[in-house]
Amino acid sequence: DDCISIQSGCSNIRIHNINCGPGHGISIGGLGRDNTRACVSNVTVRDIVLQGTLTGVRIKTWQ
Repeated sequence: DDCISIQSGCSNIRIHNINCGPGHGISIGGLGRDNTRACVSNVTVRDIVLQGTLTGVRIKTWQ
């Protein structure tokens, strides 16, 4: 599963100093299902170790 999952409506997210894996990594979404408007803003990621993750970081949309 996701190490971190960020969904629509989230803002001002700070992710730092973590070890992530194994798994899917960091996921944002799924955004915009059924042509809806979805917003995620101001996401900061730093000092992260991704080891054995499927995708590292993924932004999932329905578009």
